[in-house]
Amino acid sequence: MKKYIFIVIIFSLLSATIVKAQGFNKSGRTAFQFVKIGVGARQTAMGEACIAVVRDVTSVFWNPANITDIRTGQASFTYSRWLADMNYFAGAAGFRLSKIGIFALSFSSLDYDNLQEALVRTSTGSSSSDTRTGNSFTGGDLMIGLSYAREFTDRLSIGITAKYLREELFVYNVDVVSFDLGTFYNSGFKGIRIAMSAQNFSTGSVSWLGAEKSDRIEGYDIPLIYRIGTSFDLIGGQDGFFNFGENHHLQFSFDALNTNDYGERYHVGGEYWFSDFVALRGGYRFNYAEGKLSFGFGLNMEVSGIQTQVDYAYVSYKFLDSPHRFTMTFSF
Repeated sequence: MKKYIFIVIIFSLLSATIVKAQGFNKSGRTAFQFVKIGVGARQTAMGEACIAVVRDVTSVFWNPANITDIRTGQASFTYSRWLADMNYFAGAAGFRLSKIGIFALSFSSLDYDNLQEALVRTSTGSSSSDTRTGNSFTGGDLMIGLSYAREFTDRLSIGITAKYLREELFVYNVDVVSFDLGTFYNSGFKGIRIAMSAQNFSTGSVSWLGAEKSDRIEGYDIPLIYRIGTSFDLIGGQDGFFNFGENHHLQFSFDALNTNDYGERYHVGGEYWFSDFVALRGGYRFNYAEGKLSFGFGLNMEVSGIQTQVDYAYVSYKFLDSPHRFTMTFSF
């Protein structure tokens, strides 16, 4: 009975946060926007409702506490042809070190490709509207992280990530160090799991041109993201509400987000596995102008003695090119 009361309270709190959302837009206040690009095709296909359900090495980009599901070692790589023909790469490798805990190294990189240089027009004497010089420049973003997580009980895990962030454009660059914290709790009832994470804690703001030249003397913060999520097994799993045989597993998840540069946002997603071989996924993100609906699939197989998972995700954009994500994860 107590477990049912606990579940009702959790879902009531999450529902209350939805009603409270006002969609207040605080955009334009932060730099390093690339840290908000979702890593992992599985997470993306589920509408990024993932911090209480996905527990492989790609979790370092969402909730470092979730990497405690790594038994020996894992490596994962993600690629996406991002908006405006930019290329996005990410990868992570984690391993369990006896009873000490789980360590993971991670990176992500956004390549701006070549950008056309243009002159700032200072007179109206020319009839031409083409200000291109024929030259080009480039830029990009980089993240390098080190994560550590540990199980404190058979149900509770806590993790932390230290990250180095760098952003370059033309001859300018700026860097900063930030931290992520996360927790994961398995209730042990009906596959219900609860997780929380806080990402991108930093010691200060960043300024591109220096205080004497910047249009914002105080500089720019980096996106501070708070997440709370829950998931449960509807069919199969540890102790699903329904059971149609060991070949069927269906789980649903919900995440609520609060950031320092936008209003509250909400993600819902689901994942169905058949025979632990093929997965179908779908999700939806609320309070977004673009990229609301997503779906994808995954394949899990053994190749040369190494457990290999291949995932794909598609996110629907109305006015921008819809990005595709591909992820390969190896367990050894």
